[in-house]
Amino acid sequence: MSKLIDLTAPLGHPDLCLVPTFPPVEFWKFHEHESHGRQNSAVKMAIHQGTHLDSPNHFFSDGVTLDEMPLDTFCGKAIKIDVRTTSKPASEITKEHIINSPGFDPKKLNGAIAVTWSGWSKKAIFTEDYFPKNPYLNKEACEFLCDCGMKALCMDHPIDPGMKPGGKASKGDSPGHRTVLGNGIPLIEHVVNLDSFEEMEFEIFAFPVKLYKVEGAPARVVARIP
Repeated sequence: MSKLIDLTAPLGHPDLCLVPTFPPVEFWKFHEHESHGRQNSAVKMAIHQGTHLDSPNHFFSDGVTLDEMPLDTFCGKAIKIDVRTTSKPASEITKEHIINSPGFDPKKLNGAIAVTWSGWSKKAIFTEDYFPKNPYLNKEACEFLCDCGMKALCMDHPIDPGMKPGGKASKGDSPGHRTVLGNGIPLIEHVVNLDSFEEMEFEIFAFPVKLYKVEGAPARVVARIP
């Protein structure tokens, strides 16, 4: 029998590191059991908090949104790329790090979902260091992964250099986002629990919430291990 492993960080967890400068995640109950005999809740949040997906429209006005992408884009064969020994805080993950990762075979990425495994989410996603000090993929590494034919890119770390409180968005920032999304490839960001199984090849399911004509969405990301 196969085993399902949750790769999703819990939205609303009090210690989950949130993107600096973005609105916080806020839940409230507008019906409660004691008063109304039921519970109904509401949420206010930035879409790009916690484990979520980005579509090309996130950085390109003419790019497709997630609800326009085929469902098979978000599931199927996944290949873990183990860069734990070479990725360092606030430092680049390079093409060489990927090529020299244990057992790496670029042919396996063709039509698969690439999963860069730095170990960073395990260390820091429930701390304030997760975004300011994260390892990140440099532009050449992103271009290389796109050239390998991946259909989506999943990461246990932010794709771009660390964001700090008070930072501002600009048209020239975020080279990793721009490179991968510019190739029409969605991102699956900030997954957890990659260390909980040994398999380097597995199935992944990362279906985003179907939001109409929006550039990203939260997702429940799950690995299925044989």
